[in-house]
Amino acid sequence: MDKAKVTALPAGAPLLLAAGMMGLFLAALEQTVLGPAMGGIAADLGGGPLLPWVATAYLVTATAGAPILSALADVIGRRPALMISLGLFVLGSVIAATAPGLPALVAGRAVQGAGAGGLSALPFVIIGDLVPMARRATFSAWISTIFAAASALGPLAGGILIDRLDWTAVFWLNLPLGLLIALGVLAGGATGAGRRQRRVDALGAALLAGAIAATLLGVDRLTSAGAASGWVLLLAGMGLFPLFVRRMARAPDPLVPVKVMTEPTIALNALGLMCTQGANIGLAVWLPLYWQHAFDLTAAETGRALMGMLAGIVVAAYVPPRILLRHPHYRPIVRAGAGAGVVCALGLMAGMAMQAPLGVQVAAAGLLGACWGMMYPNFTLATQNAARDGQNMGAAIGVLAFMRAMGGTIGASATGIVAVGAGLAGTAGGWPVWLLAAPAAVLMAICLMAGLAMADHPLVGYAVRRPARPAAGPGGG
Repeated sequence: MDKAKVTALPAGAPLLLAAGMMGLFLAALEQTVLGPAMGGIAADLGGGPLLPWVATAYLVTATAGAPILSALADVIGRRPALMISLGLFVLGSVIAATAPGLPALVAGRAVQGAGAGGLSALPFVIIGDLVPMARRATFSAWISTIFAAASALGPLAGGILIDRLDWTAVFWLNLPLGLLIALGVLAGGATGAGRRQRRVDALGAALLAGAIAATLLGVDRLTSAGAASGWVLLLAGMGLFPLFVRRMARAPDPLVPVKVMTEPTIALNALGLMCTQGANIGLAVWLPLYWQHAFDLTAAETGRALMGMLAGIVVAAYVPPRILLRHPHYRPIVRAGAGAGVVCALGLMAGMAMQAPLGVQVAAAGLLGACWGMMYPNFTLATQNAARDGQNMGAAIGVLAFMRAMGGTIGASATGIVAVGAGLAGTAGGWPVWLLAAPAAVLMAICLMAGLAMADHPLVGYAVRRPARPAAGPGGG
């Protein structure tokens, strides 16, 4: 069979794929772009316990939105689902940009996050429809670069926009970019995926979103204000989680497939990805605010300082593929990255406790970012390796997307609670500020335990056999 035919893309596919990846970049960028803006938002709209929900609301609704919109794509088609996701994202951006107060801003971020869930998940579905197997590795590498670039550019772009314009510019910029993506989606070719009858598990999504929101808000109320209502919310959230698990076990098309999650390799790698993403997003959102307070930096300066951590992620992400070519086993890399991550997170905490110079703290954050970058590619490769048949591949990748979003939600919320307790959000806090890195240290410890429990399966088809050199002749040549 002609190799060109095997690897060729359908007509119009490149434009649709480019639009989907641009939407993925925009959704990933929005996770960290507001980090340098927290100080300005608190100054304009007020701080207090609601401030952490500027980040958390986006992540909570993205967690529920990703599986819902992915399921909707099976019912109404890929492009309509992508347009709905984009519409929600742009609408939420407008609500956030015009918000008269913090509650309206949080509401806008919730709408924006629902759309971002679809923008983050649907490109993987479209790639599965359009890209031949022989070329999917290349697209996976591009997607890893997109996530890394979004993480690296988010704080820097946010800082520049806030210093030169206003924090609302972060949201207004999404309108022209959203229009460009919409034109690409409309002009791109069809995916060729057949629609099938599938029930969207809206009840499962509602139970999950309610459980996460109530639990996190309850913990936030207890830690920041000691309010009795915090216990009510916490108990309500904890009560919804068993209902969600029961729904997953009984729903015909569950939000999170139980069959896939019970596969040990997939479950442990998904747990590792959740912890890694949580540590990453938590510090990317709240570390700039600490540096602003501790070193009297501007928003742009904190964005540049955070580049050390994010540069570590970008550079280290390209190391595992080279290692795996010679030794195609992912477990040693995960164990080494998680173990070093625990040490680096504790080192960052020590630096903050001793009020170390900014350069020392940036270096510690950069080493921690390198630990995350080493692990990120392995989670996807190991999951694809465990679910090699096409029937389970989509569900397995869906679990990874879900757990990645869950990790961001947990990390940003836990670190935000510490930020409020330490007085970084405009409240009278009494917690030691060095505890800001504690959630990252705990999450890295859990990731290490997951790595220790993993089985050591070789990556099928990943090892490259180098051609043997011909034996030397009589003349030594």
